Amino acid sequence: MISYSSMSFTCNGKFLFVVFIVVMLAFFISMDTHLYFTVQEMSLVKQDPAVPGFFSPFKPLSMKLLMTDPVNHYIIGPTAEYFDEITHFSKVFYFVTPNMISITHVMVSMVSAKMVSSEHLSNRRIAVLLYEFRSWLDDFDGVIYRSHSHTQGMYVSNHNTFGYFVDIYSDILGGIFLMVGIMFYLWKVLIPANGNYSSLPLTKSDSGSTSPVPNNSPNKKFNFNILNILTGHERHGGVALTKKYVFLRCLSVGLMIAVAGGSWDKCVERYTEVFQTDLSDPNLTQIQTEAFHSGSTWFIIYIWRIWEGQTWLHMVLLAVFVDRIWEFLNFFMYLGYVIIGTINILSYIHLYQVRSELQM
Repeated sequence: MISYSSMSFTCNGKFLFVVFIVVMLAFFISMDTHLYFTVQEMSLVKQDPAVPGFFSPFKPLSMKLLMTDPVNHYIIGPTAEYFDEITHFSKVFYFVTPNMISITHVMVSMVSAKMVSSEHLSNRRIAVLLYEFRSWLDDFDGVIYRSHSHTQGMYVSNHNTFGYFVDIYSDILGGIFLMVGIMFYLWKVLIPANGNYSSLPLTKSDSGSTSPVPNNSPNKKFNFNILNILTGHERHGGVALTKKYVFLRCLSVGLMIAVAGGSWDKCVERYTEVFQTDLSDPNLTQIQTEAFHSGSTWFIIYIWRIWEGQTWLHMVLLAVFVDRIWEFLNFFMYLGYVIIGTINILSYIHLYQVRSELQM
């Protein structure tokens, strides 16, 4: 019995996937713990410069890096940095500019969007990997920029520059392409001829496609999901779906991700002004350091790390990978705005208090 269960888990991939998630969470928690103790012993104003040929996610630090999501901070960013250190790409291919990398990852996102609209789960999972490669390229263009400008280790956004706007709009286009691809996929599998399928959960046919499960299906009990209850999809009877209905779900979540990314960028800019400005008054410098080391500051940093725009994109991709994107859209369609709104309110209250103490 045990052997059969283990084999079953291995065959369908669920057990390995759960193990992977647990390992990644443990990795992020351990790294964030080390990051917290590192922050308590330093100041962002006076740091040792980056060591040429050596990258560390813990020094030098900036508010932008501290408020970056763990996946980008510990995996995507470091691998991009290590790749350039090992291959010397930015020096060997010195003619490759950051804007060229940005345009490339827009094209990659278009290919990913096409594949994510497929009815075959295997294609959608490849699309997820492609989009994560797009995210890697998004970090790599920053590596190229810092190498060309000789600012290694300086993780700041240079607002009001042409490259900044190219990067921002490339990210926006990538997000739009992804949500459009998801929308087309949902139109294919959730919009029946008579408009009255029971929308969730989904099962996979032998051909690899997905289709709604009838309420009386014996397979439905094996697709129990907490999101179904929280979003009200475990009720009796069908749900009349239209293309407009699906479009509004995708639009709502897409805009929510854009709001999360835009408000994160503004908060990073304001916190950078507060904690990375060299104050001439020693008393104000002491207050600045104490405020930076305070629990309230770390709380704001951490909630942004787990709810910033890139984090939302990773969650969308994870939902696509496990074939639960429709549940995800319904669950976070309104809740996401509540989360982002709450974080912004807390951030601006905290900023107001710190600025008042620093007389800024």
